[in-house]
Amino acid sequence: MHFLHKQFQPIKYMFVYAASILLTKGMSLIMLPVISSYFTPTQLGKLELIATTSTFLCLLSGFAMQENLYRFVGYKKKPEERFKETNKIYSNSLTLSTIMAMLILILLFSIPEASYAFNRIEIIFICLVLCFETALNISTSWLRLQDKVSTFFIVSTSCCIIQITGIILVLKIYPDITLFYVVGVLSTFIQLVILHFINQFQWQWNSFKELKILLRYSTPLMISTVITFGLTGAEKWIIGYSTSMENLGLYSIATKFSLAMCILVQPFGMWWIPKRFQSLEEKGKLYTVKITQFGILYISILSIFTACTSQIFIQLLLEKSYHNACYLIIGAVIIAFSKEITNFINIGILNSNKTHWILKIDLISSSIGLALCYTTVSYGIVGILLSVVFGQILRALLIFYFSQKILPLPYQSFPLIIILLITGLCLLLSFFYKKIIVLSLIFIIGITASIFVAYYSAFFTGIRISSPYISKKKNTNEL
Repeated sequence: MHFLHKQFQPIKYMFVYAASILLTKGMSLIMLPVISSYFTPTQLGKLELIATTSTFLCLLSGFAMQENLYRFVGYKKKPEERFKETNKIYSNSLTLSTIMAMLILILLFSIPEASYAFNRIEIIFICLVLCFETALNISTSWLRLQDKVSTFFIVSTSCCIIQITGIILVLKIYPDITLFYVVGVLSTFIQLVILHFINQFQWQWNSFKELKILLRYSTPLMISTVITFGLTGAEKWIIGYSTSMENLGLYSIATKFSLAMCILVQPFGMWWIPKRFQSLEEKGKLYTVKITQFGILYISILSIFTACTSQIFIQLLLEKSYHNACYLIIGAVIIAFSKEITNFINIGILNSNKTHWILKIDLISSSIGLALCYTTVSYGIVGILLSVVFGQILRALLIFYFSQKILPLPYQSFPLIIILLITGLCLLLSFFYKKIIVLSLIFIIGITASIFVAYYSAFFTGIRISSPYISKKKNTNEL
């Protein structure tokens, strides 16, 4: 019984993570019918502009310090060493992010264009988020590394309830986009404070030499993420300023559904991504490939499901003014699909610490994608989305090629290609056919076909979903 408990424990963790994420990040999707009845597409476009700007500036100010936690803390054996290093990363993150936030605040107040797009309260709260967003990511990652899933669930749920309460009050008393955003910022800050005391973090700083090592690893990843933002966020700026805020509002609806897909991927990713390097070292290439292929299959199934069911959701539950968002969902799903796939197959480059390679790849793919956006902007939002899709697919292919060049992994190429073709065909069909019965058939047949190909190709054979921290006595090549 004790053996079975250990074997199924990671699966339990993934289910708890899934519940936590669905209650927090998925709440915006659950409340979408309510929110859409209070705000017009144009108002939601303004909210999306605020959120996009905040996300971009968080990338700049955070230096991707949470990546250091995955790379330099996860493999340590002694708990006291892991906690000490996490304290240092956490403290450095808060310090660096606060300094950057103050500099950005001064810059935004001095730029006239910023005051045209946002009012002073919005600018202040955008910069407030910059101070602690990365530290919050480190806090939650530390809980996951320790497998404290119950604590993660309780904190996430509590803060979600606080945020929902605030949102309902704003909608009932004074529906306003700025207040709506402020509620989100304050609830996030409350979560940071709670986690700070739960984790019992202490203020410790690295030596300059140690900090330099951390920044040498994470800064290229930060710059890479900022560059990648050209394909995962900057298109919203382009849509807002080259077409209309209404189109941006409709696209924000589409991206909420693609975000829902990413949310459903996260439980698996939160378990696997921090531990994949240790699994590669202790269990070998074949085990790593098996889990990665399972992840690709999972993302493909979720993409088909999301593309079809989201359109059904919009047609049945949202105001008619939002129905045109159905035509934008496919592009949003393909962008999210390419991004999630890339996160799973990017093993060789990260394992060899060649993060500057990722920077170069992202620079090439983003430059091409943004250049195409500029040349196709006359075709409206469709031209912009096609350009971003091309850039994302190019990035995925380049990451896969160079990752395999550094660390060849024995993927089952033919069945993977078949699964990807099935996914692409289902997404294409769901773009042209909008009847609910047809969409239902597309996702049922598509998902069934993908699972059949995976099963027939022995994707699941030999997979034992056990935590690397639990099973350390197995042979490195054992499945």
